[in-house]
Amino acid sequence: MKNTFFILFSLFFLNTFAQESSESNRGTIKVQKKGNVYAVIFDNVNNRLIGKDNYGNILDSAVVSFNVMLTIQGIAYEEKIQGTTLSKSIQNRIKRLDGGTTLFFTDIKVKEKNGKVIDWPKFNVKLGRSFETEEQN
Repeated sequence: MKNTFFILFSLFFLNTFAQESSESNRGTIKVQKKGNVYAVIFDNVNNRLIGKDNYGNILDSAVVSFNVMLTIQGIAYEEKIQGTTLSKSIQNRIKRLDGGTTLFFTDIKVKEKNGKVIDWPKFNVKLGRSFETEEQN
């Protein structure tokens, strides 16, 4: 009799916690607003330029085209890129770097939310092992 009472009491107790919450907001996903391009940054993992809006959202297809320039062991390389991702030849050169180098991005064309293409200011990014250890110190 005690075992039956204990089992029924346990089932009732568990059932009360299994009831749905009365809060209407619980589990609601809020959609973030999308704004115009606020910044253009270099994603060194995927070797591409991406845009960020003023709400912090990543805009994958914001960059339309750009020029990239770099110098490795005194040899200068320059390419005109259509789209967001660096070409395979530049990616292979970057992968083989032992020292550091700087990528210069110029003539950047960015497409805003309304479809208008604007010119973005040039910027540069330092790459390579020597720059990574410099930033940690």
